[in-house]
This record gives sequence, C-alpha cells and structure tokens, in this order.
Amino acid sequence: MSNTASRNITCTKNRFKKNSEEMSIVIPAAGMGHRMKSYGPKALIAVNNNFTIIERQLHLLWSEYPKAEIFVVVGFEAEKIRKHLKEYPVRFINNPIHEQTNVLYSIGLGVQATISSEVMIVYGDLIFNEHAIKNMRGSSRILIDENGLLRKNEVGVVVQNGKVTNFSFGLDVKWGQIAYLTGKELELFKSISVKNETSQWLGYEGMNYILENGGEIESITGKNIELIEIDVAKDLEKITKKRLTFN
Repeated sequence: MSNTASRNITCTKNRFKKNSEEMSIVIPAAGMGHRMKSYGPKALIAVNNNFTIIERQLHLLWSEYPKAEIFVVVGFEAEKIRKHLKEYPVRFINNPIHEQTNVLYSIGLGVQATISSEVMIVYGDLIFNEHAIKNMRGSSRILIDENGLLRKNEVGVVVQNGKVTNFSFGLDVKWGQIAYLTGKELELFKSISVKNETSQWLGYEGMNYILENGGEIESITGKNIELIEIDVAKDLEKITKKRLTFN
C-alpha cells in the first residue's frame, strides 16, 4: 500500500467520526454468495491498493455525503467484516438468519434501524465511482445503467418520462443497485421488508411493492458512471482492467 493511499484512508476514518443523522446509508453485506464462497465475504475482496470493496464504498460515500450515518448489515463471516472495519465509524446490524433469508430482509433490518427520513441503499458487492452516487438526494430515486455496464441477466427497469414503472429480469436498462428512498416510498419499503412472507424476496421485489402501492421512483443516470457487480470469480477480471481510485 502506498504512503499516499494510507494517508487518504486514515484521513477518511478520522474525518467522519462524528456523523449526524441527516441521511442514513444501508449497505447489505450479509449474504454468503455461493458462487464466491471461497473468497469469504465479497465486501472484503481487495480491489485496489489492498483496499476492499466496502472500504472503497465508505470512502466514496462519505466523500459525497459527509454527514451520513452508515449501517452495514452483516451475517456470513460477520466477525471478519467487523474486525476489518473496526476503525470506521459505521454501525453494524446483524442478520442472524442470513442463510434462510434473501437480500430484501437484510436491507430491511438496516432500514428499520435508521431514524432519519432519508435512506440510501448500496449493495455491498458493488464497485462504483463518484458519478454513480451524485445527485441521489431529493425525491425517491434509483440509479440506472443505460451503458451496458452490468450483466445481461441482472434486474432491469422500465422507465417512462423519467419514472420507473417496473423492475424485472430480461430488460435492457438495468437497475444500478443503488437507491434513495424518502417519504411515502421509504415508509412502504419499511412496511414490507422484514416479514416472514417476504423473507425470500430480492431487493427489486421490494421496489416493485412500492410502485404497486402508489409510490413513485425516479431514475437517474450519467455518461461517466462506472459500475461493476462482483457476483462470480470472472467479475474480478473486470477490476484489473480499470484503474480504480478514490476520486
């Protein structure tokens, strides 16, 4: 690790020790990821200068939203994540039944723990740049990928006049797995996310519930967005082809 990189991450840790509850950010990192199990928690995969996926996320998120309080939902090998992030001012939420539940349940545990009126959701196996998280605040909205950065088998969206009307597989425009919820949409999400009957739901199913019950979700995108989801070992090859920085 270079001295410059070390100074940068130390600065990040120290700078954000006193966060307000202006906005909360929930990072679900509880799942095992069966196709990547041998790597341990995907959030701890090193991506550049020995910094892990989640460390890189924290740096970028706090650089853009310095007053945000961040909740990391853990489950699979939770102690490894806790230990690795022990110097970071994050709150850990444990999903004790992560093996029997899906990502919506983990997100819901984090969202239920927040007390702020604005919540951003960022998947814990996602690599992104600063352009992917800019301009997220306002009305409820999601990041969309119009540039083919995510795999074809990822969840897509139907967008009409800047508003999302449906989340589904088999669509060309993909959900970037970053969302911002507030107001009615946040309350609808809270009402459905931690229930036995929805414990096997994926995150997009919770978003569809919002739309089906009168909520509105805007879409945002941009030409300079970078996104890589680490789902299989081959995705790690994409990292080596890009110069990942904290800028």
